Amino acid sequence: MKTKITVSIIIPVYKTETYLAECMNSVLQQDYSYIEIILVDDGSPDNCPRLCDEYAQKYEKVKVIHQTNRGLGLSRNSGLQVATGKYIFFLDSDDCLDGQGVVTTLVKCAEEKNADIVTGSFRRFNEKSVSEPNAHHLEDGPVTETVGFRFKGFYMYGHLAYNWGKLYRKAFLEENELYCKAYPFTQDKAHNMACCAYKPKYAFVDESVYLYRVNEESVTFKYKANFMPVWISIAEDFETFLKERNIKEDYYDLMYFHIFFGSFFLAKQELQFKEKRIREAAKALKEYGKNPFVKKSMKALAKGKYLKEIEALSWKIVIRGASLLFTMRGYWPMALGIALLRKMEVDSKITKSRYKKEK
Repeated sequence: MKTKITVSIIIPVYKTETYLAECMNSVLQQDYSYIEIILVDDGSPDNCPRLCDEYAQKYEKVKVIHQTNRGLGLSRNSGLQVATGKYIFFLDSDDCLDGQGVVTTLVKCAEEKNADIVTGSFRRFNEKSVSEPNAHHLEDGPVTETVGFRFKGFYMYGHLAYNWGKLYRKAFLEENELYCKAYPFTQDKAHNMACCAYKPKYAFVDESVYLYRVNEESVTFKYKANFMPVWISIAEDFETFLKERNIKEDYYDLMYFHIFFGSFFLAKQELQFKEKRIREAAKALKEYGKNPFVKKSMKALAKGKYLKEIEALSWKIVIRGASLLFTMRGYWPMALGIALLRKMEVDSKITKSRYKKEK
C-alpha cells in the first residue's frame, strides 16, 4: 500500500553543487517518514542537474523537475504544481534543516493548532561558525491581524517575510491562488504579504528549524542596479493585488513600511558600493522620492500613520523622523545620517545581537 505523503519539501536548485549534498542530507535524515522531496533544477549550468537525477535514482521519495532558468519564485511554483503533500516546506539548496526533528515539530504544531502557516526560529551559519537561534518574538491568536504584529513579523525581525523556515498548508495556498512571485529579489516578502492579506491562521514554534547559509555569492550580498524599480513594484503590485482580489481591509501598513525601509536599503547599497558614496546615496534617495507611491507612503508615515500600533518607541521615532526629513527633501542629511549609522555599525550591532555566535 502506497504511503500517504504529508509534507512536500520543495528545493529549487541553481548553481549550488557545492552545498547540495549537505542540504539533502539534512532532509534525508529527518525522523519524519511521510515526506517527498521535489528538486527543481532551474536550468543550472553546473553539475546540479546530474546530482538531482542521481538522488532521484537512489531515493524513491525524490522527484526531479528540469526546466529552463526561471528564477527562485517560479521554481517554487513548479514544485508546488507536482506536490502531493498536505503541507509545503520551501528549502533553498544552499541551506539546511536544523536538526532531524524539524518536520515532526512543524507538522505537530500545524495539526494541533489547525494552522495555515507555521513559523519557527532559525540560525545562520557558514564554514566557520553557527549562530544562536534568531527568535521570532511572535505569538498566535487575534494579535496576528494587527499592524503591530505585521510590523514585528515583516520588518522588525523579519521572520514572516521569508518563504523558507515555514510550513504552509497547501490547500490555503491553492484555494487562494497564493503562488510565489517572480521578482529577482525580495520575492519571499511579496509572497508572504499576499498570504497575510488572506488572514492565515499563524502558529509558531520556538525551536530553530532552519539553517540559513551566509553565502556572499548570493543575490543578497550583491549590488542591485534594479533595486529601485523592483522594490517599488512590490508595493505597487500588492496594492493592485488587494484591489483585484476585492480585499477591503487596510493592509497599506505593509506597503508603506516596505517603502520606508527601501529608502535605507537603497542608500546603504550606494554607500557600500559607490566611490562618491554620500553623494550617490543622496542622488538615489532623490530619485526614489520622485515616485508617486513613495511620496504617498513617506507622507503618510511622516504624519504618524500606523505608528501608534507599533510597540517599540525607538522605531516610532526613527520612522517618523526619517519620513519627515524625506518629505522635506532632506536627501543629503538623510544620506549623511545613514552613513553615520553605518560608521557607528548600528545595523551590524543589531544583527549581531540577534545572532550571537556559539563558542
